[in-house]
Amino acid sequence: MIDIPKYFDPYERKARVYPALLVILPLAIAISIKFPELYSNLTGFVALFAAFGGLHLLAQIGRDAGKKLEPKLYSLWGGIPSVTIFRYRDSTVPLPAKQSIHKRLALSTETNCPTPEDEIKDPQVVDEIYRTWSDFLRNKARDTKKFNLLFKENINFGFRRNVLGLKPAYCLVGILSMLILGLPLDVTSEIELSVMFLIALYTIFFVLLVNEAWVKVPGVEYAKRLVEVDTQS
Repeated sequence: MIDIPKYFDPYERKARVYPALLVILPLAIAISIKFPELYSNLTGFVALFAAFGGLHLLAQIGRDAGKKLEPKLYSLWGGIPSVTIFRYRDSTVPLPAKQSIHKRLALSTETNCPTPEDEIKDPQVVDEIYRTWSDFLRNKARDTKKFNLLFKENINFGFRRNVLGLKPAYCLVGILSMLILGLPLDVTSEIELSVMFLIALYTIFFVLLVNEAWVKVPGVEYAKRLVEVDTQS
């Protein structure tokens, strides 16, 4: 068995490698059941693939799939959660707490403290101030042990974003895996039919439940943990 933690830090392993490996999972199961000898022979190849950078390649594929999706997600959400959380019209943080956060961050970053009227008058300029605050807090939270909750939400967001980016691949591989298990139809065993059913559920999960709203949940949680950084430092 490949010792994946040995090759990657927690973020890259959980947010990038695992989404890519999940694409392969149904196919690996289908081959192991339908062609056990072939599956056994492939284990050596898989070890070589990992040893010569294959896992790193999978990590990059997972990352790129999610990164390409980010502009669309932020457009649908009305902006980056770690920026929109500072807006007065965003209700994630209660207004009294938000006003206190604004004053503190404006002082720490030597920037203006926008008003609700400023947001309406020039939203792009105000968002740049909020982006400056977000970057400032991120730089203060580089200690992943001290800010463990923030780090976990960052991993959760990266994982879900990359899973969504790979959604077409999950669906395609799921269908291919079921075809492998189901052919030829006249010799399909009960075990194969049971696994086909499980893979079908696996594929349906990605079709119905993996969407932009599913990804947004940890994005908002990350933003909530981020605004707490200044009081924890």
